[in-house]
Amino acid sequence: MRPRFMLAVTVTMGILNLTCFLSPQRAPYFATTLWAEFLVAVAGYLILWFFWKGQNWARISVLVVSVLSVINLVTLIHPSGNVALYDSIAIAWALLGFLLLRWLNLANVRDWFKREK
Repeated sequence: MRPRFMLAVTVTMGILNLTCFLSPQRAPYFATTLWAEFLVAVAGYLILWFFWKGQNWARISVLVVSVLSVINLVTLIHPSGNVALYDSIAIAWALLGFLLLRWLNLANVRDWFKREK
């Protein structure tokens, strides 16, 4: 049985995954930047699919992204572009990162990901 809050966590990550398209600076290389953002979003959704299926490597990938999201709070010191939008996205990812770092290391959640398929 899936761990409690699995659906909520996966949907939240899926929604926040779309924030990659809200890049504050892209004017000079619009097409290239948009293409890179599209690839990042697709890779994120592929990882989320395997995360939902219970693959442990996807859990580890989400843990790595969670750590990077928390570290990304440092960027709030020297913002660029639309400050309110960027700050709110960085804070939302960091809050989710803190939550995931705790939740994904609970014994029952960790065991569910490590179970025999």
